[in-house]
Amino acid sequence: MAINLRLYSRPGCHLCDEMLDALMSMDIASQCSVQVLDIDTDPLLQKQFALRIPVLAGEEGNMIICEQSLDRQAVIKYLTARSS
Repeated sequence: MAINLRLYSRPGCHLCDEMLDALMSMDIASQCSVQVLDIDTDPLLQKQFALRIPVLAGEEGNMIICEQSLDRQAVIKYLTARSS
């Protein structure tokens, strides 16, 4: 069963694209699905994440895994904890 992640992003954000590409290139990526959320479509998300994107979070959005660049070890730790 895939573990759902959220990537808070916005159109034209090269750091967001880089984080998604780096995440998908990880061997462990087959264990997860990523929902990319455009923060500009929701004023609350925009207020919360405008200066922090890209932000990778758990499915519920309340567990931040990493911000601004991919922390591979944090992703592995998060996915490993959820798959056991």
